[in-house]
Amino acid sequence: MLGTVLLICMLICGYLNLSPWILIPGAIVAAFIGMHFPPGKAQMAQNRGTYWQSLLYSLPLHGVFMAILFGLGRGASALFARF
Repeated sequence: MLGTVLLICMLICGYLNLSPWILIPGAIVAAFIGMHFPPGKAQMAQNRGTYWQSLLYSLPLHGVFMAILFGLGRGASALFARF
């Protein structure tokens, strides 16, 4: 549920033409949410000793995904501003 809210918020932030600096905390939060869903996933990674490695390696992927959603929001804003 929190992941869905974050995705919608990224679209809205792009639509409202907010600063792209919002992508950094958005990517960090997305990586954290992704690491902790489903329940027990983070505990399993911690027991294996790969928690931080998995979290840090997933940050660029989440950053790209957040940037795509942000860009879609910006594109929608530019498209609908003409009407």
